Amino acid sequence: MSTATLHSEKKETLVPKLRFPEFDFKDNSFNKYSFKDIFQFSTGKNIKQNEASPDFETPCVRYGELYHMYNEVIYNVINKTNLDRAELVFSKGNEILLPSAGEDPLDIGSASALTIENVAIGRTINILRPIKENVYSQIYASYYINEKLRKKISKLAKGSSISNVYNSDLKTLEITLPSLSEQQKIALFLSAVDEKTQQLSRKKELLEQYKKGVMQQLFSRKLRFKDENGTDYADWEEKTLDDIIHFVNGKGHEQSIDNGGDFIVVNSKFVSTQGRVRKFCNTQISPLQKNDIVMVMSDVPNGKTLAKCYLIEMDNLYTLNQRICGLKAKEGNLNEFLIYLLNRNRYYLAFDSGVGQTNLKKEDVLNCPLYIPNSIEEQQKIANFLSGIDVKIENTNQEINQMQNFKKGLLQQLFA
Repeated sequence: MSTATLHSEKKETLVPKLRFPEFDFKDNSFNKYSFKDIFQFSTGKNIKQNEASPDFETPCVRYGELYHMYNEVIYNVINKTNLDRAELVFSKGNEILLPSAGEDPLDIGSASALTIENVAIGRTINILRPIKENVYSQIYASYYINEKLRKKISKLAKGSSISNVYNSDLKTLEITLPSLSEQQKIALFLSAVDEKTQQLSRKKELLEQYKKGVMQQLFSRKLRFKDENGTDYADWEEKTLDDIIHFVNGKGHEQSIDNGGDFIVVNSKFVSTQGRVRKFCNTQISPLQKNDIVMVMSDVPNGKTLAKCYLIEMDNLYTLNQRICGLKAKEGNLNEFLIYLLNRNRYYLAFDSGVGQTNLKKEDVLNCPLYIPNSIEEQQKIANFLSGIDVKIENTNQEINQMQNFKKGLLQQLFA
């Protein structure tokens, strides 16, 4: 379905800007309802983290999962439990679930419509069920709560380190509802948008898994390219990173940061986000050139940024910050291949004790053992092949972002 089937109107404040054409000018009976008048309220029973696993028997939902694993609608449950069924609270398939506690008050407004029967519902979850049938669409109400009431719910939260919202707090809220048929139409449309986003996310995951598998095959030399005559290339050679690159330390840029600057500061946030988060400065304190590799040398315990690499794609644009190193090939364009070998290499990750901050030294970086193809042509073929997969992953990621922005725009206009 496309937005061509919808069009806008400006009516009284209860009527949204965007509606399906079959409801335009026919039915403007939008009404406000108090939560206490349309919902029954209850809570779940305790299911500890170690009591939930995909390998157990009874499907279950725990409160933390509502803002980590699920969106507005739950069609499939991930975890299960082996607790005694007599001690549990089970769904009827018509529930709206909201976590009643969280470190961030906004988490508490994460509503999910549970559409499955006989799912055990964990403690610290506010359960909303209909008092009467055919008043609201469960899925519509879930989207509405997330879009229109999330901030209001967060303001109801009590507590310091852990915020809590109880059913008695939720009873004070109001929801605007059109006719049931219009609610159902909106719910179906938004669910279709979410399904498309999930399909794209699964596609991205499969591409990432494929890339990981191919890299394991290539760098273990179980999978090899051949030359144009179908002949094997020469054997790979064992080296250390010191044999093939020049090492450059970054420098501090704290005093030079300027949002209107001409140069991009390559710091850990820049590298970890693949260039999406940027700071600028007016002085190229530590210049980088095209095809240089930069690597993060410092990270918190069990962090995801240590040894993360980025390939510089342009001259005279980037400047290297401290705690990031620059790796410049001693000859040729080796770095186009090398970045796939170095990025989050197990050798570097082994320096992370999981206890204190990890700080790689220059000699730690340079002593990394590597197997390198002797043939520049084979290096380039491997780099081109993996780069092609990266392009597909990035294109899929852009499609996901576009769908998320599309949904965001719809939500703003579909609910008054």
